[in-house]
Amino acid sequence: MAAPWRVATWNIRHGLGADGRVDLVRTAREIAALGADVIGLQEVDVAFGERSRGEDQAARLAAQLGLEVAFGAALEHPPTTVGAPPRRYGVALLTRHHLETAQHHPLPDHPAAAPGEPRAVLVARVRRADGTALDVLVTHLDHADPRHRTAQVQGLVRRTDELDPEVPAVLMGDLNADPAAPELAALAATGWREAAGSVRAADESRPPASRRRDLLARRARTGRAARVARSLARRLGLVLRGGLPGARTGRPPAPDAPTHPSRLPLRRLDSMWVRGPIEVRAVRVGPRGSSDHRPVLALLAPRR
Repeated sequence: MAAPWRVATWNIRHGLGADGRVDLVRTAREIAALGADVIGLQEVDVAFGERSRGEDQAARLAAQLGLEVAFGAALEHPPTTVGAPPRRYGVALLTRHHLETAQHHPLPDHPAAAPGEPRAVLVARVRRADGTALDVLVTHLDHADPRHRTAQVQGLVRRTDELDPEVPAVLMGDLNADPAAPELAALAATGWREAAGSVRAADESRPPASRRRDLLARRARTGRAARVARSLARRLGLVLRGGLPGARTGRPPAPDAPTHPSRLPLRRLDSMWVRGPIEVRAVRVGPRGSSDHRPVLALLAPRR
């Protein structure tokens, strides 16, 4: 059986923290703590301007983390000085594996709505040393008008039609909508499965006794009743295992926990969707970092 993929998505807000500082060293440290081997990022600046000191944030993060990188611009403006690179802003993909292909494509606006901020999707194929491949789509949908998101999802679906159905795929990003929102319905209608929902469905299909044992195992890690829970777990012969990389101790948040704003999350704007021969083993929302969004992590197991 092929090893699972550890994937994450995070809107990094061009490295801007709640303290008002842009600090890519801090952002890199927080990305590393996620422990993922494929990471999709949104709101990444590449020579965009003064707010991020004109840096190529995608390249710098890749260099700091020792990862391969691809960048897809949603916004591209001419340089402010002759000979300077264009000012770009968009999404990026970091991976510890081989980036076999990477292309970015603009996504459409809705013709009946006032023009919004340009949006795009980065489509890449990542291949591991063992030969297994994963198609990865990283995007950031319109934040203001659900009609634009509807049109952009249709654009994503068209890109999906170009993928090899035999290769597992994951779509990740800041979709600026709850996965159950009507504007995202075309994803489920065309074979995409929302990752956290898949975990929920699998859990609910298990026998109640099995779910109770797992709940006891989680509670046994920490909490007020930790000692009693650990003792009872030992008597039941339970093995208490760790979860996804970077997880804090204590009761983990629900896989469909909200992600924004990061300090006190109220809305679930960031999500992952899978398609093809792949199984979602686990999903969790990461801890608060320097951005105004929390990351989402998943463990995905290829099926053969």
